[in-house]
Amino acid sequence: MTKLVPASVILSLFILVSPAGCTMRTSDSGSPRTPAFIREHGNHLTGEASLYLQQHAHNPVDWYPWGDEALARARELDRPVFLSIGYSSCHWCHVMEEEVFAHDEVAAYLNDHFICIKVDREERPDLDTVYMNAVQAMTGRGGWPMSTFLTPDLEPFYGGTYFPRAQFMDLVEQIVAAYRDRREDIDQQAAQLAAHIAAQPVAMLNGDESLDEALITAAVDGAKERFDTRRGGFLQNQKFPTPVKWRFLLHRWRRAGDDELRDMIARTLEAMQGGGIHDLVGGGFHRYTVDPDWTVPHFEKMLYDNGQLAGLFLEAGVALSRPDFIATGSDVLDFLLREMRTAGGAFCASFDADSGGEEGSYYVWSRDDILEVAGQDDGPALAELMGVAEHGNFENSGKSVPTWRADPVLMADRYGLTPATAGALLTKYRVVLRRERDRRTAPGLDTKVVSAWNALTISALAQGYAVTGHTRYLEGAVKAADFLLSRHLRPDGSLRRTSDGDRTAGEGILDDYALLVSALLDVYQVSEDPDLQVRYLGAARALLDFARHEFQRAEGGYFMSRDQVRAPLGRPVDTFDNVTPSGLSAMHHALLAMSALTGETGYREESREDLGRWAELMRRAGIETAWMLDAVGKTLSPLYEVVIAGEPGHGDAVTLRQAYLDRLPDSAVLTMIPADGPTAPWLKLAPALAGKTVADGHATAYVCEFGACQRPVHTAPEMLQQLGLVP
Repeated sequence: MTKLVPASVILSLFILVSPAGCTMRTSDSGSPRTPAFIREHGNHLTGEASLYLQQHAHNPVDWYPWGDEALARARELDRPVFLSIGYSSCHWCHVMEEEVFAHDEVAAYLNDHFICIKVDREERPDLDTVYMNAVQAMTGRGGWPMSTFLTPDLEPFYGGTYFPRAQFMDLVEQIVAAYRDRREDIDQQAAQLAAHIAAQPVAMLNGDESLDEALITAAVDGAKERFDTRRGGFLQNQKFPTPVKWRFLLHRWRRAGDDELRDMIARTLEAMQGGGIHDLVGGGFHRYTVDPDWTVPHFEKMLYDNGQLAGLFLEAGVALSRPDFIATGSDVLDFLLREMRTAGGAFCASFDADSGGEEGSYYVWSRDDILEVAGQDDGPALAELMGVAEHGNFENSGKSVPTWRADPVLMADRYGLTPATAGALLTKYRVVLRRERDRRTAPGLDTKVVSAWNALTISALAQGYAVTGHTRYLEGAVKAADFLLSRHLRPDGSLRRTSDGDRTAGEGILDDYALLVSALLDVYQVSEDPDLQVRYLGAARALLDFARHEFQRAEGGYFMSRDQVRAPLGRPVDTFDNVTPSGLSAMHHALLAMSALTGETGYREESREDLGRWAELMRRAGIETAWMLDAVGKTLSPLYEVVIAGEPGHGDAVTLRQAYLDRLPDSAVLTMIPADGPTAPWLKLAPALAGKTVADGHATAYVCEFGACQRPVHTAPEMLQQLGLVP
């Protein structure tokens, strides 16, 4: 995958030249750890919790985890560091391991000349961000596996991504020669690059600037220019779902109205829903497609994609009155509950792209496969509906990635099927197809629990409950949230980034805190359990205040990592959205939601003041800062708090609550309180709830904006009218 960083710099790098016949140095470590010994007994990764690191624990390369031992070793021996960063479900990471790191010749050379460090980017996204920025600055592109060469002071001087074995061996020999013969040039170049990376957060700030709609309009106009009118999504050779961008555009349409924008959103979601990126048989979405038509994916399934896409489809289904989108969003949630949930109730990080050593073999079908499942009566129609043709669409294999794009008129003429009966045919055979597929070698599941990604999923489950009323979604959200609060939250108020089984690893970064705050508030809003509401609101406020104290920068914004975490090139600032919202933008959403729900205006003022500091960045980067722009939209428009007082699950309270949830406005937050009002501990957390109870013996809705409330009302039409949602 290519990861784009909008701001980059062209640095003049030295040219690595290895003289013909260059003599290789022999090991100066005196270590008996030969490649054969390491392969048998393991390297320094054997005690690590990360699945990705465990996958490399018996490589003949003498890998270290990132830590004091490896870094001290590099300084002691004055050796360059070879830093390799990847993740467990990355296809090309597996390829490089098998083709490069598993070979004794490569391992022996690396072990003799470098200190080799492996990092799981999902466990240490702060390191990944810093060194990805460096690789991007040096090469203009990036991806995983990331291969970076550092001085013993951890300053990068060369980098890239995947290298085939012969090219990699040529490269490392040249690196060794240059490090020996041109050390001064390397140190100078590394210091310049390190200074550039460290200065980036300050360079992005523009001081204080007022916010206006022009920021949002310009970003939307830029998105329209990049829109793929034929295929949906943005004009790219590879198609990524980018749910952060589409959620922003959906919110913009809901606030401002724009037929072109509505059509863009609908076209894109239809393309994803019917494309090969969507697993028709098992549910869920793959990470991206290698073609611009959304047909053939790289097959890994990431929790962060599926959590966000479930929420996007659910909200779009409500906003656009599209039951098919709601069904897709619900189906993704059911996939997550069925296949990616741990015994403790949290959610696993990812499914691998590879199955039995082959990418995609678990997911593709031949026409004969379909006929065997559905028989001669239904099989031909089902195969055509699923885009499974004789010639196939996957790597000349005669097999196909299923899609759902059949022409309904053609299907009606040929098989007598209407769109409704065609959908029923897939429903009829879907469980059978899934059962047949389960006989194959399944892709590996990385059971690592990542705080931020679980938070995104908790938010989607809360939204699923709001839209469908299915209690399994609320129960799933609560179990996952309680897992994080009991396993990842420490007594001092800090969060762990990951856990796997009984072990935790990695310090939480800004998005872990901010997204978990938002997730807890999302559950708070759909819950009617006062004890749970008070507990989650209290936990969310504590996390938010901890993050404000630990991550805030004096110059503006918030650091990605805490001060206690060693930052080799300075503490990074996560400004640009990528596959998930940036930590900075997630923090602003958490501040705004907390302010609206509690009435504490300090949170809102902090967000508004800081957003002004980033106005120039948003102007330049446009939709690459989509979620921060979404926060700007909430700042410039009314953000209502709706409080409904009444007996949970009874009479008028149900009617008022359902009227709100049927619209699912992104311009409001909701609190359900008992008929006699909130308890004293609740009021301490949310002073804005003071004085709100049932009035005149009927369930009562209060529509407020930062403490200023309209008159209490008892009917859904009145409440919706006050919200600007004319019933």
